[in-house]
Amino acid sequence: MKIIILAGGEGKRMWPIQTDKCLIPFLGKPLLYRNLKQVRQNVDGEFIIVANPQSKDGVEKIAQELELSYTIAIQRESKGMADAILSAKDLIEGEVLVLNAEDQLDPKVYGEVIKGGGDVMVAGLKVDKYFPGGYIKAKGDRLEAIVEKPGAGNEPSDLVKLVVDYFKDGKKLVEYLEKATSEKDDVYEVALDKMIADGMDVKFTKYDGVWIPLKYPWQILDITAHLLFKIEHNISPGAKVSEKAIISGPVIIEEGVRVLEGAVIKGPCYIGKNVIVGNNSMVRESDLEEGCVTGFSSDITRSYIGANSWFHTNYVGDSVIEGDFGMGSGAVLANLRLDDHTIRVGDPSTSSGQVDSGRHKLGLIAGKGSRVGVNASTMPGARVGSNSLVGPGVVLYGDVKENKKVLVKQELEITEHTPALTSYDQFREKLK
Repeated sequence: MKIIILAGGEGKRMWPIQTDKCLIPFLGKPLLYRNLKQVRQNVDGEFIIVANPQSKDGVEKIAQELELSYTIAIQRESKGMADAILSAKDLIEGEVLVLNAEDQLDPKVYGEVIKGGGDVMVAGLKVDKYFPGGYIKAKGDRLEAIVEKPGAGNEPSDLVKLVVDYFKDGKKLVEYLEKATSEKDDVYEVALDKMIADGMDVKFTKYDGVWIPLKYPWQILDITAHLLFKIEHNISPGAKVSEKAIISGPVIIEEGVRVLEGAVIKGPCYIGKNVIVGNNSMVRESDLEEGCVTGFSSDITRSYIGANSWFHTNYVGDSVIEGDFGMGSGAVLANLRLDDHTIRVGDPSTSSGQVDSGRHKLGLIAGKGSRVGVNASTMPGARVGSNSLVGPGVVLYGDVKENKKVLVKQELEITEHTPALTSYDQFREKLK
């Protein structure tokens, strides 16, 4: 069997995160590493990994580390799922399983589609709110059509089609994809509809397990929580944990970590290599990747913190930090609206210019190399592009693009001052 892994997309909705989605590290390993390992443990076959030119080296390193039987195909431009598969058309033959590189799934779904009995098998998941993807129109277990991004209120069913597709004949898949045309980004779905119209045995199976896609940056928090709640407690013998620190719940603490006096780590947590958790700091249900430093009296809660980020006397709640990030003392990343509404984030592809994250708690989303100065505050759902600076004392309500500096304009009034010296002894008397 050929296992096609789609890892070539651009991830346009992921801004300001610049790291290729499948290469984002979680708990010390890239997401693609975790997913390829899971597939290998459950499906026998040869991997065809479709990558973009920028991610090729990273993808190849992962495939080699896992000792896969693999070939990498390059998708030169991000032109959708059909184009991604066709970029590997000369490698495709026999049975084929098509999977997304990033989706978090229960591995049972692989067997369900492979053994489903149709010429083509797809998987559908029941959803209770609109998702901007393909929807299944079916009669019994027979697929009648795939409706791509129908818009809220126009869904043909409550079943979203997952990218877990089995084809008994890979050559036939290529044949249909090459003939399919569309002015929209749905050539793959058009090809499936044509297979149905031509009388091929196209079926679907209902899937009821976990599914976490990665279309928006705040879904990094969902994946982090999903992976953290599966960990087993382990503290490396190469870590130094003070006897005056408190560790509770399942926690992974890697080699070279230092946990100082008064620090509290409440699991599930991942503390990556060479991280320093400073005096009186609190880390809760978070992923701190390699080389991070949480300085004195910082609180990091339910957040993803990329490598080599620095903090000191800060609050970081429900935030996504890509890495190489720094915060000045007293800066706060707010994560909750006081009216308790769900938090909306900018999205120019929508008519309103915003998308509802569906989260009641969401802090800052920060690109690599960004900075937040002393006593600055960012409001829930704000985004800061890579290498940008939010200056001291700024209250940031919106987004900041890459390579920008945001400063407060301050006007000072300086006048003469003649102090009336007061003895503080009078205050001491009142305290007696």
